[in-house]
Amino acid sequence: MSAQLTKPLNNLKKAYMLFDDENNKKKVELIQQLSKIRLAKSKALLHYFDVLQFICAYPPNEKTLLLAEKELSRLTKFCQTNKNLDDDFFLNSGLPFSEILMGFSHDCIHWFLKHSHFKVSLDRYENPKFDLNDALKLTLPSLEMSETAIGMENDELLESLLVPEKNHLPFLIEQFDKFNEMPFLKDFLFEGLDIYVNLKPTNKAFSKAYNRLQQQEHFYHTEMLKKFDHVTLLNTSLPEPKKLSDRELNEAIDVVKNSMALTLRETDPITYMDPASFRLYELERGISIAIYGMVSNRQLPLESYVGYTLFKNGFQAAYGGGWVFGQRSLFGINITESLRGGESGYILIQLLRVYRQVFNVNYFEVEPYQYGLDNPEGIQSGAFWFYYRYGFRPLDKKLNAIAFAEHQKIISKKGYRTSSKTLEQFTESNIGMNLGKEVPMTAADIMKKVKNMIATKYQGNRTLAIQKCVANFNHKTEKLIYLNTAEKHVLEEVALVAESLNLTNPVKLNILSKMIRVKPADLYEYQSLLLAFLK
Repeated sequence: MSAQLTKPLNNLKKAYMLFDDENNKKKVELIQQLSKIRLAKSKALLHYFDVLQFICAYPPNEKTLLLAEKELSRLTKFCQTNKNLDDDFFLNSGLPFSEILMGFSHDCIHWFLKHSHFKVSLDRYENPKFDLNDALKLTLPSLEMSETAIGMENDELLESLLVPEKNHLPFLIEQFDKFNEMPFLKDFLFEGLDIYVNLKPTNKAFSKAYNRLQQQEHFYHTEMLKKFDHVTLLNTSLPEPKKLSDRELNEAIDVVKNSMALTLRETDPITYMDPASFRLYELERGISIAIYGMVSNRQLPLESYVGYTLFKNGFQAAYGGGWVFGQRSLFGINITESLRGGESGYILIQLLRVYRQVFNVNYFEVEPYQYGLDNPEGIQSGAFWFYYRYGFRPLDKKLNAIAFAEHQKIISKKGYRTSSKTLEQFTESNIGMNLGKEVPMTAADIMKKVKNMIATKYQGNRTLAIQKCVANFNHKTEKLIYLNTAEKHVLEEVALVAESLNLTNPVKLNILSKMIRVKPADLYEYQSLLLAFLK
């Protein structure tokens, strides 16, 4: 049956990204033809699944959308019927009712265990650096620690502790909860066990096809927008973020977190998301963008790692984040595999528009991996020119001159393509887009001053430096009392900064003092204070 599916599917692949009348008609005819073919496990089925998602995300009209949705429903029933077969065809595919087998962080699994869309269980220890004896001797009650001294295998140790097999994973997660106040130690120990878990869906919601934002209205496409005025779009005022009820907020967060598990990825802003920082912007052409920061004990020093998930007519179309520091941001983008070939340039600029206006960022920088470093696909696709088209330029002057010369050849010589060697050469430098007058200071610039101050003024004694700098800062400002752990951490940061910059300006010191309470609690107000401090 897969052979019967292949020919009409190949014809559909030729038409599904085109939006003229002829190709829109072909989409309808071919989906109707495909709907009459009995489904079978094959690579063609996986490709068909991707094409249907693309059509639902980029529908030309309501009729085609309904046909594609109906086919997704038929495919879902096929997956549900065949999900228990003893093979790995569905594994990690993101198809409805297909299982996910992957290693995830402690905090991510902790969230999984509370999830209603799937059941989670411990599958194996993939390639551990140490065994449970080494880890549990740090967590077990003292009366049970002797159990870890015998050298038992992992399962044997859990059996001796009378932990039922079905509770192995919850037990381990609960044990590692004891390190929540030391998150990086927890990460080190948990990652050392290299635990793989199995996620078994209980309904179709946990799948690439149905893990989506609910749409009141769909945007129907008359074209694939490739040419547009990106500067005008960057400067077009954003609407206010959507007002979400508690239920809507929780549902949106579930969709964002599910999207990472389904794509076998984890990003820190999703795993360690602070729900209070979650904002959702509904923009043009069926695009919605969610942005979010991290809980206090996962925040970076000085800068803010802000994650995003972009949706196209409810489907996840891109994810990534920006490392925001004042008016600058390092930025990364990943286009969802099934939606590649769509309006990627428009998606990029909409994302930059959000970061530009929400955080007042005027300078964006992209690292070489995004356009080819250790990324053959980036070289093959000429991803460098994707960024160049929208104003990104190599920071290295020599490479910038080479890029300019190459660009002149591209626009003057029909069919000219930059060699792979030259594209690889471009990966020797970051690229940047400057929408302001100057290149803003980096967080690393300040950290370098702090490091030099500790080395020269305190002979490298970090403990002494923190004590003295905090005391000096409290002497210069109104001392804050009843600080929690997160606030004490920020106090140490701002005290070191103030000392390294030899700050005496009461206005600047007052801004740093306000950061102590604000940074752990409010991503957006913290950025406002940082902008004022760096002005």
